[in-house]
Amino acid sequence: MERTIGVDKARARLGQLAEEVAAEDEAVVLTRRGEVLAVIVSPAEYERLTEARRRVAREELRERLAQVRKSVADAGLDVSVIDEAIAAARTVA
Repeated sequence: MERTIGVDKARARLGQLAEEVAAEDEAVVLTRRGEVLAVIVSPAEYERLTEARRRVAREELRERLAQVRKSVADAGLDVSVIDEAIAAARTVA
């Protein structure tokens, strides 16, 4: 369950809100004039969200690479060039 609080009220209680969120793993939605501005989440929830975003990005990259490999193969070119380019890019990064 999440709580909603105006940013003006939250400002005075930020430390307390942060401790409550960390202890209870319950989000706090910050609003101004009824509009959501931000959400305070626990470190555990932040890690879950970040990892989920990374998983989606990796899957999208895999799908895109599969499309590129198919396009290269359909064009009659050597697909291994893609893997060589990826390996080269990884050594630079």
